[in-house]
Amino acid sequence: MSADVRRRARIAALLAAGLALGGVDCARAACIDPPVVGAARLHEFSTLMMDVSLRCSLVGVPMRPHFEAMTAAHQSLFDAAVNRLQSFFASGGVAADQHGGLYDRYATMVANRYGGGSTSVATCRTFDAIVVELARANDGGRTLAMVAQAMIAHPLLERATCPALVRSGE
Repeated sequence: MSADVRRRARIAALLAAGLALGGVDCARAACIDPPVVGAARLHEFSTLMMDVSLRCSLVGVPMRPHFEAMTAAHQSLFDAAVNRLQSFFASGGVAADQHGGLYDRYATMVANRYGGGSTSVATCRTFDAIVVELARANDGGRTLAMVAQAMIAHPLLERATCPALVRSGE
């Protein structure tokens, strides 16, 4: 088993343990429904691109304004994803004042997952070109969804709640 596969398995196990400790019924949540998977994918994509834009500024590629334009162009979709995820975490029988903590824990895990990636000028230019095109796309989010699917095949939340994905190593 490669180091990357072991790292992914550890992350999924930690998230599942965190969800279980936080009161989310993992058996009930197993293999979350497609709208939640889509929301998790979009949230991870946004977090990935935010982290990349911050790292790229350190190597001299001013990607942040393009990232912000992409975010503004699709703000309603990103907001809907966050709302769906917050509802998902609130639906596990957890008191309303506690569900924010579960969502925050999840969002922090996602941010940590993408915060330390490899950064080069060439990679930054590629990511910058992606966010520029996504900011220009005026197709109701179809291009955004395709790019997010290509980059985040199985979001962390899906892997943590669907044992079949973890076992298959996808």
